[in-house]
Amino acid sequence: MADMSSEAFFLTDAAGRFRYVNQRALELGGWTWDELRGMTISDVNPDFPLALYRQAMVNLPPGPGMVLQVRARKKDGSLFPSEVSFARLDIGDEVYVFGVARDITERTQMEAAQRQFGQRMLEALDAERRRLARELHDDVGSAVGTIDALLSALERTPGAIENELRPTLAATHATVRQITESVARLVDHTHPAELLGQGLESTLRTHAQAFALRHGLALRLATVPLGSTLSAESELHLYRIGQEALTNVARHANATRVTVHLAKRRRRVVLTIADDGLGFEPSQPRPAGLGLTTMRERVEMMGGELRIRSASGRGTTIYVALPIAPA
Repeated sequence: MADMSSEAFFLTDAAGRFRYVNQRALELGGWTWDELRGMTISDVNPDFPLALYRQAMVNLPPGPGMVLQVRARKKDGSLFPSEVSFARLDIGDEVYVFGVARDITERTQMEAAQRQFGQRMLEALDAERRRLARELHDDVGSAVGTIDALLSALERTPGAIENELRPTLAATHATVRQITESVARLVDHTHPAELLGQGLESTLRTHAQAFALRHGLALRLATVPLGSTLSAESELHLYRIGQEALTNVARHANATRVTVHLAKRRRRVVLTIADDGLGFEPSQPRPAGLGLTTMRERVEMMGGELRIRSASGRGTTIYVALPIAPA
């Protein structure tokens, strides 16, 4: 029955020597049973040296154990990704490890392709945002600015406007100025030009202050200058993460207070955004929004760490840590 299985089975003793493998295990590595009989698990698994194997034998409780993703070596010397499930077997005075190995090459390649696709989508999204910001600024902003200048000229020209129409002109002028402010806010939200000139800290502070004012939130803000710690691309990704986290506070949290911290800790840049809103129970299934997905993609692209802590009625904390590359 074991030889008919599509998964590789193996049994090793306390010294890590192979005591049994099924037919699939032989096919997976290209070894013969006579060859494996004189080998240990470390010979076919460079990520699992005998010292680690012996430690696992001591710490692993009887019964189902752990699952590891490792590299497995074939007879021709090539390596492939493998997922191995271990279980300890105590038989009399002897201790054995029974394992099931799976070739996850296709799954690994698919996951890598998905990550690359997500990264390309984010790059395309950021490029489209830059293009849209330029068009809003150059086309819409210029057109509205021209209208504003014309209205100002009319106001200053004697006899150009009848007295009974002046309140209407003033109201129109005020509306145009509101449109100008809205366009400027959209341009900044779409692609902040300040990020290029002033850096991440100043841009993030400005955005957080405007956000708190716009939504009536108390703001606790603490940031440090980063200088050239991060690349321009990483600064943009981290700014987008902060922007998305604050947007989620406005949409879902029903909060009264928000905290934004940007700091350097050892060899990492850390961004923390917390609120005192509704929160949620992490154990409860929740639909994965596009915002959270893109946040994870951005962190993964930068080789960073993303943690989300929340509890019902106790708010939510977004923690992002990015490694600082050596100078």
